[in-house]
Amino acid sequence: MLEEDDSAEAIGARLRRVREILGLSQAEFAEKAGMTKQTLNGFETGRRELTRNAAKSLRKTYGLSFEFMYFGNKADLPHRIATEL
Repeated sequence: MLEEDDSAEAIGARLRRVREILGLSQAEFAEKAGMTKQTLNGFETGRRELTRNAAKSLRKTYGLSFEFMYFGNKADLPHRIATEL
């Protein structure tokens, strides 16, 4: 399996794209996942590394797999998100 970029910037770009697909603002997306807008913004811009706890919350809330968040693997994503990526 070919892995995509796992840099903080690449992870942030994937999170931002999912948020856009779902039609949510940063505040809405973050709140539903139990984090602040500022925390999410740090992840999306790549200024902050995605933490394990944040990744677990995003997995539980939006069905994002760790393989997708960290490596770009789309195999286990919810259908709606996978088809629009």
